[in-house]
Amino acid sequence: MLRRRPKEALRTFALSAVLLFAGHPVLAQPLLDRLLIIAPAAPGGGWDQTARAMQHALEREGLVRVVEVQNVAGAAGTIGLAQFVDSYRGNGRALLVSGLVMLGAIVWNDSPVSIEQVTPIARLTGEYEVVAVAAASPHRDMRSVADALRARPGGVSWGGGSAGGTDHILAGLIGAAAGIDPRRVNYIAFSGGGEAVAALLGGNVTAGVSGYSEFAPHVESGRLRALAISAGERIPGIDVPTLREQGLDVELANWRGVLAPPAISRENRTRLSEVIVRLVNSATWRQTLIDRGWTDIHQDDQAFARYLETERARVWRIVTRLRGSPSQPGEGTPVARLIFPAAVFGGALLVMLLLGIRGPGRARVQPVHHPTNGRAIALVAIGLAAFVILLEPLGFVVAATMLFLAVTRAFRPREAEGSTATGRFWRRQVFSEPALAAVFSALVYLSFTRGLDLALPAGAIWSWMR
Repeated sequence: MLRRRPKEALRTFALSAVLLFAGHPVLAQPLLDRLLIIAPAAPGGGWDQTARAMQHALEREGLVRVVEVQNVAGAAGTIGLAQFVDSYRGNGRALLVSGLVMLGAIVWNDSPVSIEQVTPIARLTGEYEVVAVAAASPHRDMRSVADALRARPGGVSWGGGSAGGTDHILAGLIGAAAGIDPRRVNYIAFSGGGEAVAALLGGNVTAGVSGYSEFAPHVESGRLRALAISAGERIPGIDVPTLREQGLDVELANWRGVLAPPAISRENRTRLSEVIVRLVNSATWRQTLIDRGWTDIHQDDQAFARYLETERARVWRIVTRLRGSPSQPGEGTPVARLIFPAAVFGGALLVMLLLGIRGPGRARVQPVHHPTNGRAIALVAIGLAAFVILLEPLGFVVAATMLFLAVTRAFRPREAEGSTATGRFWRRQVFSEPALAAVFSALVYLSFTRGLDLALPAGAIWSWMR
């Protein structure tokens, strides 16, 4: 066997070392030289933890040479958002950590800046909310809580985090799904999760709302009972049914993501998106998710932009109702606010015109006798009673349809009722008038709920069927 000379052996060893470590992340060429990540909260919170976990993973994986984290606390992230928009416009080496709480705070605090002013880069992680009650509570599931809400909304108290935050938003969405006005939700805000848990264990609130990690130790010990989780489907390892399984069409994730400043170039947006895609696929980040118990709900910049558009509209709608405030200029759907009220008045005029037609082919108007006042009053009273009785179980559209039909019958001349042929009777009184009344009621419902953003009962039976 030939013995290698020392120089050849050294050269072979060096080449092997290069081949072995060439793919190591520390030796890889970074995509960015520097990156600033702004956490719009005080150190230690969820956004700060996300920023610092990103800093660690980006540097360890060699994706960015130097990552700096800066904290800008105040007003649930809206102060940091305003500073980010004003100071970093066009900067392709800065990111802002954001989340669902910021969307709610923008509406709740009447923030002058909007999430639409920044550039979506990625949604990263999320935590689903859990509704829990004390172990001694009579409520065994969410159907029981929903029934109690419908019977007496103020009698069901909810405990959670800050007003307008994720917990409050979920309580409002549950109330709306149960068929009640979110303004009637009796929500008690606490400064921290510990206070909310203490109030729940002490029997001071009916139900508590928080992230699963906050309630998990108490659920496992048997002191609390988890009734529902706000995920779209059951979470592996968490034996808690979803809200949808129990008849409430609600899904909500307390998500966290990153945004870039406004007016950055396409090249910078693509580079930042690539950095984040490599981050979420890295071994360091995957281990971080496991260690911290975060759920990976990553979306790239395009998918995240679409998600933000729909999520912003949903959060704006529920938070304005929770506040009980009128719509703000520049927010919501201004076209709908004009179209729907116009449709109501147009529909009312159409109903009056169509119901006033006596039928084709009449050469002259026949004398008629109007109904007595007593009969008209009785029919209107029946219509009002039907409206009140049907409003909660069947909703506004059905109840209003019955009321409109009763009023129409009350003021129709008797001869007009008795002189029609059988076919015309079925066409007009059995098909046409109920259909017109239903369409008119539906237009009123849409006008108030979508156009004017005012709540009307959808109906407990309808909510249960969904």
